[in-house]
Amino acid sequence: MCTLTFIPKPNGYLLGMNRDERLTREPALAPEATTASNVSAVYPRESGGGTWIGSNAAGITFALLNQNPGPQAKVKERSRGEIIPAILASSRFPEAMRGFQQLDLHGMLPFVLVGIFPAEQIISQCQWDGDGLKFLRIGWDVRHWFSSGVSDEMARKVRGSTCYEAWRRRDAGSAEWLRGLHASHSPVRGSFSVCVHRPDAATVSYTEIAFSGGVLSMRYHAGHPCQALGRFDAEVALEKPSQIAVAS
Repeated sequence: MCTLTFIPKPNGYLLGMNRDERLTREPALAPEATTASNVSAVYPRESGGGTWIGSNAAGITFALLNQNPGPQAKVKERSRGEIIPAILASSRFPEAMRGFQQLDLHGMLPFVLVGIFPAEQIISQCQWDGDGLKFLRIGWDVRHWFSSGVSDEMARKVRGSTCYEAWRRRDAGSAEWLRGLHASHSPVRGSFSVCVHRPDAATVSYTEIAFSGGVLSMRYHAGHPCQALGRFDAEVALEKPSQIAVAS
């Protein structure tokens, strides 16, 4: 249950992600810098150490969206949160894909893993349905992804329409615009607004990532995005290693 927005920028990108969860779930910990196989990385953490979004000093970001498994859902045996920390040491697209394909995903519920690779200007999308994987390579362009514990299809339809209308604004694509979009209750506050509010679940955090000039910044708000609007609880910056080039 999430909404993810990607906006390419000169020499980098801007990304925002809402995390939607059940209100009974334990709150996550704010992002902290760490090291994965000598590569600097940053991500917020669940109590078990996993995450739904993470970035490294090369500017690579991975974001994981749960997929609605429907009434025939299998029993969850393992957390999807362990995926991103396992591949954050990657510095290039091929290396990341090799590492991901080596992971054992059996016992995990369905998900979509989005990868952002600024050096090659590639977006990858890996979809796991509980039995098999599908890979998609996407062009370096504006993208939105949506998921919902109620209906992924309705989330794409309603939130997609909200995003389409938002792009008509003069400030579309700016950081302020992105924050407003992820705080939106259009067309009505509820299960399918970008900022989700349900009796049993809601958008519980907003993560914003900016990569430009070799510096990656992750900003994080714990709580409903509609209560933040530019205020963040944590901000961590990582500098790109000098040997890794970024496409221009």
